[in-house]
Amino acid sequence: MRPPLTIHRHQCLSQRWFGYAERVRFIALPKWATANNTRRKGVTVKFTTTAAKTALGAAGIAAVSVFAAGTASAAPNIQGFGASESLVDGPLVTAYTVSNLQQSTIAIPGYTPKGTLYQADITVRSDGGTVTPMVRDFSARGPNGQTYRLIDKVEVPNGLNPAPIAQGNESTGTLYFDVTGAPPNGIVYNDGLQDILMWTSNVPGSVAPSAPTSSPAPGALPSPAHT
Repeated sequence: MRPPLTIHRHQCLSQRWFGYAERVRFIALPKWATANNTRRKGVTVKFTTTAAKTALGAAGIAAVSVFAAGTASAAPNIQGFGASESLVDGPLVTAYTVSNLQQSTIAIPGYTPKGTLYQADITVRSDGGTVTPMVRDFSARGPNGQTYRLIDKVEVPNGLNPAPIAQGNESTGTLYFDVTGAPPNGIVYNDGLQDILMWTSNVPGSVAPSAPTSSPAPGALPSPAHT
């Protein structure tokens, strides 16, 4: 079992700004995952707001422009389903694990799907401090780049409890998505500005999601992400 990946909220900034000499390799991922993205194994980057401000101040206005441009296209962490990925915010460490993306047979009371329901299992563990699961930041994504938002306007069966989790504890649940286009082959955590964490069936060794026979095979070339 590969060790969980850890990403800090400022990791994307440090990646582009300081050009860390990491060993990276490209893998057969969907375009929504590979556009300017690389997969990193066991990388933990510690970067603080103070350090960022200090570096920017020393570099000058011209460098700030380059820094901002690099930040917009920073690469997320990408893993196969079942892997744990950590989000670090100062002393708070939240470990997310997403698995079993598949077509759902569940009926959600009070909700009429516009397409086909899909679901995925999620486990959230606190590895540092009391953390709050950011449930609404998760979306499903198809191999063509189409994004499907989380169903969160109604109560869903076995939904993930958004209540805070004390250090050392965990919470499990199910995420549901209304798929109106190509079947999804990935789950994305997006902070509202960019993709931060990803799980996809296109990572070697991961389990492909269950889908109808018309589903594109893992490794099929998709289009850039869009909603």
